[in-house]
Amino acid sequence: MMLGFLACVWISSILCGHVNGYLTELGDFAFYFPTKGVNDYVNIWGMPSLKQFTLCFWMKSSAGNDGTVLSYAVPGQHNELLFFDHTNINMYIGRQGRPLGISSANDGKWHHICASWRSSDGAWQGYKDGTLTKSGTGFRKGYTIKGGGSLTLGQEQDAVGSRFDSNQAFIGTLSNLNLWSLILPVEKMKDLSKSCKQDWGGDGDVYKWIDFLYGIRGGTRIVMPSPCPR
Repeated sequence: MMLGFLACVWISSILCGHVNGYLTELGDFAFYFPTKGVNDYVNIWGMPSLKQFTLCFWMKSSAGNDGTVLSYAVPGQHNELLFFDHTNINMYIGRQGRPLGISSANDGKWHHICASWRSSDGAWQGYKDGTLTKSGTGFRKGYTIKGGGSLTLGQEQDAVGSRFDSNQAFIGTLSNLNLWSLILPVEKMKDLSKSCKQDWGGDGDVYKWIDFLYGIRGGTRIVMPSPCPR
């Protein structure tokens, strides 16, 4: 009930009757970040510590700035986990970065993006539309991503939960972002890239897509049903 109420704050009363049907059962919605600025974002708290993860999402943008999809900050480290610059997506863990080989994600088309990492050997991978783009080992080997921080969609944090830069704002549409505390099999990532129907509602065990409804800020808009590929 609370989820439906929060969503209704941001959706017109005409649509509120459909919130539970569309959003809580299917997760069939997207977030649209309309302008270059520092006021439009989604922010939630309470992520656990991670020694490995997989992140997948759908995105569509034609903006030419260094757009930030996801920024996770903890006290003393504002780049604890960061996916930055949709012209050439880079993944940062504990302030150190790797280019994922994912270029031109801002070509105005929908793309399915995945990335994974594990601490035990520092193995990491990037995927675009179901295809491996780049991988390696030894990245942040032995590191633990600290829990309890601020996770933000659409802005890059230079302090925990704040100090955004308009040049780093995401401008466009995001849908079906899920975060797992495990490395997804390659076939699972390929299946997810075929249609966003594959992950409506989300099955991320750290965060699933509908969890982000709690954190909408500024002019971020809910679009439903989601316009991502079916």
